[in-house]
Amino acid sequence: MAQFTDEMRKVFDVHRLVFRIGELASMTGASPRQLRYWEKKGLISSREREDGQQARVYTFKTFVMVSMIKYFMDSGYTLTAAAQQAQQREDNVRLLHRFISRGMQGFAEVDGQIALNLGAFDAQQTLMAVLPDDGGVDYRLVSNAEASRLTRELPA
Repeated sequence: MAQFTDEMRKVFDVHRLVFRIGELASMTGASPRQLRYWEKKGLISSREREDGQQARVYTFKTFVMVSMIKYFMDSGYTLTAAAQQAQQREDNVRLLHRFISRGMQGFAEVDGQIALNLGAFDAQQTLMAVLPDDGGVDYRLVSNAEASRLTRELPA
């Protein structure tokens, strides 16, 4: 599974996705003029071109930021407030990613129900988040040995 995941990362590398200003404008509904203004204000940035051309290109990350800013502006926010809302959401996603990548140890089955191994609670116990069929989340402490036996590692 880890090999498959590594291969997919090579095939679909979001860092290689770049868009010219007209493409970004078309995809997000923001005008090229707005994009140049937002860049001038420091809300977004274009990427240096490796081919030496002067035309602006933007990354996938910038596409997401522009989409969020445009959404908030269309919802009635000023540019400044829309950019703040978009930045807050980006910060929250970054924190969530850190929690997931550092905290989740894998999936498990506890009493016939799917669970997430959330890592060591203390020296003897592991915290499991169990997802019952009837909704909600139940948290259970299991011995570290039991958690190790039950947990399937996450793919790299």
